[in-house]
Amino acid sequence: MAHDHPSRPGIVGKGSEQVRKMDVHITQFNVQLYFKQPILGMDRLNAAFSESEGFSASQMRPGDHPMQDTMSFFRQGFRIAPVQSNVLPFRILQVMSYPNALQNPDQDTMSCLHYVAAALRQHLGADIENDIYAVRVVFHSIVTGKDNNIHRILTKLDSIEGIPSLAGKYVGHKNPMDAIQLTSKTGNELSQKFWNDMRISQFDTHSYVVTIFNETDSLAAALDFIRGVRQFVATLMREMEEAAAVKGT
Repeated sequence: MAHDHPSRPGIVGKGSEQVRKMDVHITQFNVQLYFKQPILGMDRLNAAFSESEGFSASQMRPGDHPMQDTMSFFRQGFRIAPVQSNVLPFRILQVMSYPNALQNPDQDTMSCLHYVAAALRQHLGADIENDIYAVRVVFHSIVTGKDNNIHRILTKLDSIEGIPSLAGKYVGHKNPMDAIQLTSKTGNELSQKFWNDMRISQFDTHSYVVTIFNETDSLAAALDFIRGVRQFVATLMREMEEAAAVKGT
């Protein structure tokens, strides 16, 4: 099923059986919640992510910074912390998974974000739907091809028009090392509510590195992206291999 906007990557292909041939190994999610107001005070964050809730905490090193006394909270493969920002102090909260620490990183990340949202409502009085104005999700993965004969597949591609997941939805280019950079195709409006920026490169002779920066206007839209990103990437890379195979014949 194709999707209307880039926050919700979907399936454009020939069925789940072929999708399963692409092994998408998610190495990390990095999620940042942007708040309209500086509500992330440390006293309330300490209460939200306390030792009684199973968290351990560490203090950021002191320095000449408006957030020098902030804490990072750790639990079950995740680090939760306000982001040190001179421009937006106490307005960005990061939820980051440890690389390769989770059995089901997409499902676990969604569960963690639901937990964080509930904790913010309870301890900070945050209205998640109205107090957050943007969410950035950075998705890192290694994708193994359908077989071991994919060496220099990206070199063979000179257009994205034959790739259904991308054609008409993205614009892209390749750098001299054949890494493909893709960004969401938009209309004439400068401001966008949904945005994907993707980079695909060759990892070795039989796998790729796929990184996606997804930016949306709500936590609900970010969760929707996380829910569908594994299958989207599997379909996308299968379509790329098929397009390269057609070009090589």
